[in-house]
Amino acid sequence: MISKISVLLLLLAGSLPCQTIEQRMLIGVAKGKLTDEDNSDFLSSNDIESKPAGSKSKWKALGLSLIVPGAGQFYAGSKSKMTIFGAAEALVWSSFLGLRIYGGWKREDYRAWAALRAGAMVEGKSESYFEKMTYYDNLNEYNQFELLYEGSRAQLFPSTRDYYWNWDSDASRQHFRDLRNQSKAAYRRSILVLGAAVANRILAGIDAYRTAASLNKQSEFSDSGWILYCSTANLLEDGEVEIGLTTKF
Repeated sequence: MISKISVLLLLLAGSLPCQTIEQRMLIGVAKGKLTDEDNSDFLSSNDIESKPAGSKSKWKALGLSLIVPGAGQFYAGSKSKMTIFGAAEALVWSSFLGLRIYGGWKREDYRAWAALRAGAMVEGKSESYFEKMTYYDNLNEYNQFELLYEGSRAQLFPSTRDYYWNWDSDASRQHFRDLRNQSKAAYRRSILVLGAAVANRILAGIDAYRTAASLNKQSEFSDSGWILYCSTANLLEDGEVEIGLTTKF
């Protein structure tokens, strides 16, 4: 049974940027600080992990993640954070495209509905034309009320077949209005999603900068001769966790 003290030491070891003894030996080999005998013993070990990363430019990490969220984290050696920010970016852009496509579908729906139920010729018409169709039953009604309310400033549509519309029922006009509102809402939300993309880049850039700074701090600590190491080799057998600090004189 692992003792409570051993569990606490394990948690402490997991929370600190420590290196295993084998990793420490690997650094020594890279820097030429181990003797031939030490080197021979080290090379026979089967527990060697990956080489520690060197220092990274904080500003480069920041710039990479501002361009592509997650790229700075990958550069700084944090693949887990790269996955998080990369997935968030993919979600943002898939949501943007989905909303734009949906808005386009609804736009085609309300135009087709206007042609079917109001006899409108929808090709080449501005959004102002469809907006007026939302509130008025037919072309003549719109022109009359517009002239009444605006007088000389009235913006009338020509009383021709090209601008003609006449809804067959109030229910048809209301359905047209609902379709149009759905289309406009989708386009508005897609703009808000772009704001989320900007926010994701800012957060990713800040995180990449801090990740690179943390990596450099650990590297500086190692280069100064002081290394925090931990060993859990006897954890399962004796419930022991070894934590220590080494240096070279």
